[in-house]
Amino acid sequence: MFSRTRLLPMSTLPMRYIPVLGICMLLLFSCPARAWNGKVLKVLSGDTIVVSWKDQSRTVKLYGIDCPETQTGPGQKARAFTRAKAKAKTAKINPMTRDEQGRTVAQVFMNGQSLNAFIVRSGYGLVNRKQCTVPSCEDWLRYERYAYKRHKGIWAKL
Repeated sequence: MFSRTRLLPMSTLPMRYIPVLGICMLLLFSCPARAWNGKVLKVLSGDTIVVSWKDQSRTVKLYGIDCPETQTGPGQKARAFTRAKAKAKTAKINPMTRDEQGRTVAQVFMNGQSLNAFIVRSGYGLVNRKQCTVPSCEDWLRYERYAYKRHKGIWAKL
C-alpha cells in the first residue's frame, strides 16, 4: 500500500532547502522538449501556425515575437507574409514552453533559418521583450530597429 504523505507548507521547511527546491523546480519545468519536424498546415496569424506531427496537428506560437492581430490591416499583412514563407513547407520546431492556451511556444526553423527572426527582420513582427530571453533576442531587437528605420513591413506607412 501507498502511504499518503502530506505536503508541508513552505514555512515549515528548513531555510537551507528552499534554494535547492527552487532550482529543482526551475530545471524540471524549464527544460525544453526535443525538436521535431513537421509540415506547416495552416497559418492562423503572423505568429501562430498549425504544424503536422505524428499524424496530429499542433498549434505553435512563435517564441519571442508578437505580430499585430489579424483583425487589423497590419495583422492581415503579417499573416499573409508568414503564409507566403511557411505554408506547406517543412519546419523544425524547437519547443521552448507552453502558453496558457496550451499551445507549443517554439523557435521555428525553415531551411536552417529562424522564421521568428525573419518575421521581425522583415518588419512584420515585434520582439516580445517579456518573453524573449535567449541570447539571439539581442539580434532580434536589432532587426526590429532596422525594420522600423527602413519602414519595412508593418512600419511601411510611418
